[in-house]
Amino acid sequence: MSPAPRGAAKPSVPKATRVPKRPPAHPHADYLIVGAGLAGATAAETLRAEGATGRIVVLGDEDQPPYQRPPLSKSFLSLNQTPRVSTVLAEGAWQALGIELVLGCRVSRLDTAQRTLHTEAGSSWTYGQLLIATGARPLRLALPGVELPGIHYLRSLADAQAIRASALQAQRAVVIGGSFIGLEVAASLRQRGIEVTLVERGDLFGRFNTPALSDFFQRCFTERGAQVLLGDAPASFSGADRVQAVHTQAGQVLPCDMVVIGAGISPETGFLEGSGLLLDEGVVVDRFLQTSQSGVFAAGDVANFDDPVLGRRHRVEHWDNAIKQGRLAARNMLGQRLPYDEVSYFFSQVFEHSFNLLGDIEPPFERIDRGSLQAGSFAAFYLRHDVPQALFSLGRPSQETRLVENLIKRRVNLSRLKAKLSDPQFTLQQIPNQTFYILQGGGAYGAFECGAVKALQEAGVRPDVVAGVSIGAFNGAIIAGNPERPAEALQAFWAELATLTPVVPDEALRQSLACQQIATWGVQPFFTPRWLQPMLGAEQWPQNWTSLYDTSPMRALLGRYVDFSRLKASPVRLMVSAVDLETSELVVFDSYVDELTPDHILASGSLPPAFPWTTVNGRHYWDGGIVSNSPLERVVERCGSAGKQVYIIDLFPGQRRRLPGNLSEVMARRDEILYSERVRSDVRTREQARDYQRLVDDLMAELPPEAAARLRHQPRYIQLMGDEAPMTITRIVREDSDDAPSSRDYDFSRETVAQLQEAGYRMTRKALQR
Repeated sequence: MSPAPRGAAKPSVPKATRVPKRPPAHPHADYLIVGAGLAGATAAETLRAEGATGRIVVLGDEDQPPYQRPPLSKSFLSLNQTPRVSTVLAEGAWQALGIELVLGCRVSRLDTAQRTLHTEAGSSWTYGQLLIATGARPLRLALPGVELPGIHYLRSLADAQAIRASALQAQRAVVIGGSFIGLEVAASLRQRGIEVTLVERGDLFGRFNTPALSDFFQRCFTERGAQVLLGDAPASFSGADRVQAVHTQAGQVLPCDMVVIGAGISPETGFLEGSGLLLDEGVVVDRFLQTSQSGVFAAGDVANFDDPVLGRRHRVEHWDNAIKQGRLAARNMLGQRLPYDEVSYFFSQVFEHSFNLLGDIEPPFERIDRGSLQAGSFAAFYLRHDVPQALFSLGRPSQETRLVENLIKRRVNLSRLKAKLSDPQFTLQQIPNQTFYILQGGGAYGAFECGAVKALQEAGVRPDVVAGVSIGAFNGAIIAGNPERPAEALQAFWAELATLTPVVPDEALRQSLACQQIATWGVQPFFTPRWLQPMLGAEQWPQNWTSLYDTSPMRALLGRYVDFSRLKASPVRLMVSAVDLETSELVVFDSYVDELTPDHILASGSLPPAFPWTTVNGRHYWDGGIVSNSPLERVVERCGSAGKQVYIIDLFPGQRRRLPGNLSEVMARRDEILYSERVRSDVRTREQARDYQRLVDDLMAELPPEAAARLRHQPRYIQLMGDEAPMTITRIVREDSDDAPSSRDYDFSRETVAQLQEAGYRMTRKALQR
């Protein structure tokens, strides 16, 4: 690496938060993060944001605090003025968050049995949870003369500073490798006025199987005075005290003053040999980014993860992936068990052309082109079995890119529409996506949902995802367990719950008597009173009760209607929510992630003080409706919102009601207000997000057009600002008369169940007609 020439301006680097390189006084971290790149820094910040307590320590092998790497191959090299390094977190943020950042610290060995990490300086750290985010290193060529000064690789800030220093003196440069980073470096050096030769052993973008794309970028370079050599590769390097020429395998001699090699990267895993972790082209992790050892996670370039979107295992080497995996790994270190199911983004900028690659291109595939490269507006869709796998997009609207991301992620079959993809005027918003059922909790009012599902089924509306709380979780489990005929299964289930009660002419009196009977004697297939059970020991005595009823009978009833061993393979994804009794955290159980059992469903319906908490895998849960009775927000978090058709069955309408007449009605009315408000809160959150998007649009309008166009192709802009296909919400509302008493959600009488089913059926047909 050559020194910077005299008089060269040194790049300004923000001051780092430093910890002296001496053995720490307290060498234990509750959360230890190895790697101070985007993934590691994002994970540390997310841990605090998600409420992590205890000591968080980040170990970085560079002397700078975490910084943004993408500009290193672009503006950092092309600009004439002294470049500024942009840090991931503002100066002082580490201390404000209570995160310790240890710089210049290289790790040497990991002992997972002792939960200890050793460093080259001789210190060691023990940990509670560990995240490996060490990234990757450039692959180095083993060719004669490759150690000559003036030959560079680009991965770190120090590498970029060395390349920039060489560029201040160089007149001719050779860039080896037509990867994204190779193209970016070649374009940046050419913009500085340096003569550039780009050498690539194949075609540019060869694996894209799009010759027009290779020709287009080759012309971009040649029209700007650069030379592009395809089908050739370096054989050796020569020079006296510095590189002066590259000798190719085809026999050409390329005079130069500097060389930049972009031959790929290799995951940084050397220190993990013998650690007990499973390694295979990186650190092998599951869909939760957890390694083969409990409490050890990996994220970013180093993580070889199980990708449910593409259906295979691979690594993704891009900053967008590092940020997303860092966030998710942090949440899973806190026990949230969220699967990583993001579509990978690759963003690049060559001269004035910004482009994105979404997903992954792997044969066999069918390619459909849209637009024109010459016009600067082009997209190539890559499909396998009519399902989109990848997208190359140059100059296309961010809205389109965002829509295709969701089509890839949801594996939407385009067989009936793919002929229209080549038409730039065909809007992708017209492509249907997924259908959600949102089922609220409400005890006996779950019979209303039963009638609603019958009407939806008759109308041909079948769910892809069912999210339920409390009694909605019970109904949801039966729908997911019986995807072909859910309405019939629900009707049979509710026929077993319907209870025979006294019939009297006065309806109000009948309901009152029914409620008194059920409160006293319970509903035999669902819950039984504790005062009717033998009190054989002190734990059964009333002063030691933690609930009024026993819900054990429901386990057997659910088991008759749902084959839980096959639930994960159901075409209907089931999500149910419950509250962790000890942490107050709302937890989502997901059939695509968890091996659901009757206890998971019971946990969602364990409403105190009537019902006891339910224990699942050592954790204790109460009814999820305590926190949110309408889990729309949680579904959107996991499944996205673009193009979704949402059917919310609203059991607690926020309509005007008469004042309660007694304490029982006061408590019931309180629950009605709480539960109905949750749906409106979810919708307001989305409205607020749209307001922020409009504000960003206004700010973008103030920027120079070229800068605004470049920003619109950044992955973060596309994901936050790209207009999605709208989410359509249909609310199916259970209505009462204005003078009806407040909810009697424990009236499981045969007559009331039949009335609720009929009302659900009727109101759903009415909602669908609207």
